[in-house]
Amino acid sequence: MRKFLLSIIMVFLFTGMALAADITISSSVDRTEVEFGDTIELTVSIKKPMENQPMSRSFSNGGFSFSFNSSSFSSFSDDDTTDFNIESIPNFDIAGRRQSSQSRMVNGVGESVKQLVLTLVPQKEGSLVIPAFSMKDKDGKEHSSSPITVNVKKVAEESDDEDSSTASSSESSNSTTNNNPETKKESLLFNILIYIGILILIVIGTIIAFASYVGAKSRKLSANTDNIEDAVIIKKEKSEEPIQKKEVEKIDFASRYDSLKKLHKEISNEFYRKSFELFKKACCYKSKSLSEDMTYDELLKKIGEIAGTKNIEEASKRLSEDIETVMYANSMPYRKLVELETDMKELLNSL
Repeated sequence: MRKFLLSIIMVFLFTGMALAADITISSSVDRTEVEFGDTIELTVSIKKPMENQPMSRSFSNGGFSFSFNSSSFSSFSDDDTTDFNIESIPNFDIAGRRQSSQSRMVNGVGESVKQLVLTLVPQKEGSLVIPAFSMKDKDGKEHSSSPITVNVKKVAEESDDEDSSTASSSESSNSTTNNNPETKKESLLFNILIYIGILILIVIGTIIAFASYVGAKSRKLSANTDNIEDAVIIKKEKSEEPIQKKEVEKIDFASRYDSLKKLHKEISNEFYRKSFELFKKACCYKSKSLSEDMTYDELLKKIGEIAGTKNIEEASKRLSEDIETVMYANSMPYRKLVELETDMKELLNSL
């Protein structure tokens, strides 16, 4: 009986340790050495198993805290209200932020990952430290990232040093020359000869240029007289050539979008990319004022101006954030697929 109870206790202990070990918080930067005035990107990541575990969602960074509201730590779903509330970091200005979450399988084990990416601008030069971020689970155990040291270098001013050294060497050379009378005479004679040579070259160049001008003008008058009829004929032929306009591919968005969904049985980042490209082509087909050369931001802003309604402008802004997350951050959008479909169809119907 004693061995049986001991076995049960050991099972619970090893199970709790395995679950706790799966929860991690980490931070990283894209580079640790920058010049003053440049930016760096800080990424804070939280990884946890896809299991139903009530957790205490409280995070802290010294005097700076962030938290998210959820009673279950099972996964970061679309309706999860998780949010990082990092308002400031010592010695850095926050110039931009973006957030993403995804679920994935690693060696057959489900895992949920949420990331916050901050664009930071150093406030001063030197060795600056980004503090560690930490969190506590339901048992009060603390999970922390590691602090990061960033070396901010002074902007090089090599050009100013070179100019000053050149100026000093020039001044010393001039002072040596001025102290020698014979050198002064030789220098004066040399300068006179240079001026005379330049004057001769200017006179010869002027004569040659005038002669060339007169000859070219006479040849031009003769050529204009001989070719005036040919020019009229060529102009007439050009005016009669039909103007060819670039044809825009006809797009049936609804049918092609359904085919795309059938082709991609699992909704992935690649599916969203192809959906947004199909949406862009469909918009350009429906409105001549839109072009595929436009960026997605320019395209959505133009659609909002064309429609002129508040609902369309808000839909354009929402869809712009989703496209930026997929195309540039290479992450899954925060909203559900049905919400994205509704916004795309509403924008197309407004054109």
